[in-house]
Amino acid sequence: PMLRILLIARHGLCYGVQLQRSAEKLMHAICRIGQVCGRKKGLRMLIFVIYAIFASRFYYSAQDTGIFMGMFRIAPAMSHPDLTLNMYPLLFMVGGIALALEQCSEYLMIPDYLVYVRSRRGWSHFCRYCALLLCYCALFTGVQLIIAVMIVSRDRQECLLMTAICAALTLAVLMLIANVGYLLDCRVLGYVAVAALYIALLSLDGVRRWLISSWIGVIPCWAPVLTVLFLVLAMVNLIVFEHVEMY
Repeated sequence: PMLRILLIARHGLCYGVQLQRSAEKLMHAICRIGQVCGRKKGLRMLIFVIYAIFASRFYYSAQDTGIFMGMFRIAPAMSHPDLTLNMYPLLFMVGGIALALEQCSEYLMIPDYLVYVRSRRGWSHFCRYCALLLCYCALFTGVQLIIAVMIVSRDRQECLLMTAICAALTLAVLMLIANVGYLLDCRVLGYVAVAALYIALLSLDGVRRWLISSWIGVIPCWAPVLTVLFLVLAMVNLIVFEHVEMY
């Protein structure tokens, strides 16, 4: 019995040490996120004010407010210019990327000041970056969704929620594309790729109609497409990140 008690105590001690290390890593990650996000407050506030002024005009425009502002639109007539109809989704993506101020990417590449010898941060740090990116996109979209819910009638709120999810996933995909450019020290090319791909989407009416069409039941085609795109781009980012870490 005494040996059994000692073994149980030993296992409990090992588990306690592992739990303490996990808690320290979590607190360290939170401190590093705060370190990154605490800077550039003035510039972020300026971008936020400018974005809020332009975004507020959406609810006074002739566009359907039952569809989330950041969701791409389908032209009711082929003669209607696609880009003109989709200026607010374009504004949403530009505002979301600009308001982040590359701080998610900075968090990914920030050095660990608590160690004397630089070590590779590995996939766990990259997973935290992905979680931070998704949280940012959800927060940026969620605040505007709450405002939209207070304005839009109750019978359109389901459509509003679905289109908001599409806008948030699209923003996350675009930010992952921009992050590849950040990691390769080619920011301009990254943002050019983001602009070219999104403007191409807004210009191709057939692609947009296919994306909003039904896939399985009530699930639209954009749901699996954006999910797969996010996972593929996350893998590309991880490969580039590990390459940068190696050299």
